[in-house]
Amino acid sequence: MSSLGSQQGVPAVDGGSDPAALRRDRDAKYQRLFDNLGEAVLVFTLVRDGRGEVVDWVVLDANDEALRTLGTSPERLAGRRATDVFGSDLIAPLVERSRAVIASGQRATLEVTWPTGRHSLTSMFTLDHWHLVVASVDITERVRAEEALREADRRKTEFLGMLSHELRNPLAPIRNALFVLDRAAPGTAQATRAREVIDRQTEHLSRLVDDLLDLTRISRGKIQLRRERLDLAEVVRRTVDDHRATLAAAGVAVELSTPAEPLPVDADATRVAQIVGNLLANAAKFTEGGGQVELAVHRDGGDAIIAVRDHGVGIDPALLPHVFEPFVQADEGLHRTRGGLGLGLFLVKSLAELHGGGALARSAGAGRGAEFVVRLPLAGGEVLALRPVRDTLAAGGPRRVLVIEDNEDAAEMLRDLLVNSAHEVEVAVDGRAGVARARARPPDLVLCDIGLPELDGYGVARALRADPAFARTLVVAISGYALPDDVARSVAAGFDRHLAKPVTLEQLAEVLAAARRT
Repeated sequence: MSSLGSQQGVPAVDGGSDPAALRRDRDAKYQRLFDNLGEAVLVFTLVRDGRGEVVDWVVLDANDEALRTLGTSPERLAGRRATDVFGSDLIAPLVERSRAVIASGQRATLEVTWPTGRHSLTSMFTLDHWHLVVASVDITERVRAEEALREADRRKTEFLGMLSHELRNPLAPIRNALFVLDRAAPGTAQATRAREVIDRQTEHLSRLVDDLLDLTRISRGKIQLRRERLDLAEVVRRTVDDHRATLAAAGVAVELSTPAEPLPVDADATRVAQIVGNLLANAAKFTEGGGQVELAVHRDGGDAIIAVRDHGVGIDPALLPHVFEPFVQADEGLHRTRGGLGLGLFLVKSLAELHGGGALARSAGAGRGAEFVVRLPLAGGEVLALRPVRDTLAAGGPRRVLVIEDNEDAAEMLRDLLVNSAHEVEVAVDGRAGVARARARPPDLVLCDIGLPELDGYGVARALRADPAFARTLVVAISGYALPDDVARSVAAGFDRHLAKPVTLEQLAEVLAAARRT
């Protein structure tokens, strides 16, 4: 194609050399410069109508970057009208803009989206009355990054609104149940129902917080699996038994199919139970009362398959590719009747992948149910029997316990819970008082909050660990601060364990049993 090296305005050279040779050398250098520019540069000849108005451009020259961007060759591009190359919808407003550039003689810069979907920062300026230069720098990645940030900000705003809704929902029945308990006689049906409401709604709150913590751990690569050789079928059977009552209360029946022979997997039993529990909760959420959820476990070559199928509302085809993304909701109306944070399926897929497996979703569309399939690699060898779940606080015998907690309600409830299981309990409401009580009467177990007045929980742990009298004392952090960095800081301060609030009865039972009687 023609070279920009022949344009006027190049500085004069010494007349002692051959002018033609110098001009050819100059043209070659300018052609190399032109072709090696990082910008895509196109030179156009202006097409004017009978009144002298610019109505189109004709391609005169293009550098290598422009040819690469357009995916064409000089032979296929030369002499073609811009409207034919790029389409009139794109070129018409640019031609309009070029008229102002020609009239003013000033450069114009604008963002352009090309037919290929690429974005560029484009400048146009005139060489003379008949020629226009259009130079573009590709900014597609920047535009996509900006769009991703805007989308992330939108989803964050929606999520915070949703989180506020989901956290407030359980608080209303809890508050009403407490109002009822203040007025109902102990042991009456009203009191029993109120306690059941508090138990269900507290469990719901705990699940929301656990999901958020797991999301953070997974995104930061801090999830640690405690793998054992297990029978997957047995883990699934036990998990289904744990969820039957909750599903039945929602009017949903579970049909379970497992093989007679063991399915050995190297897996974390707690995390596998979480996968199954999340799948069951999701299926029940989108199954109307009186419906049925089918869960099947079987072998498929070298993998074990967990398949959960419901006959509920189904999944819209547009949503199906995104169901495993965090915060994605199939129920997006303001009423939010089905609840949840949109994290359950994200955790299912993430935990399956951490085990070397995967997850997929299928649905024939709205109103036709859905199926979720988790694949885990099988292992050889014998399987271990599942450890029984310890569900009593008194299993290990009485312990002397010191509770250090500045929230008086939390401290009193924890004390009453432990005293009812025959443990001896003292309470301190700040860190310094806690250390003083421990020194006055050394406990077997210290349950210590982190955010304390006077002396925080880390200071309490350091003070106790510096005293040989507490070498055998089990010191456990109980805190709302439960991110991986918080746990690591607790360990560094001297805590033996770090439990996230609210603590479950099983966790309390474990630390009570682990505490040695002094």
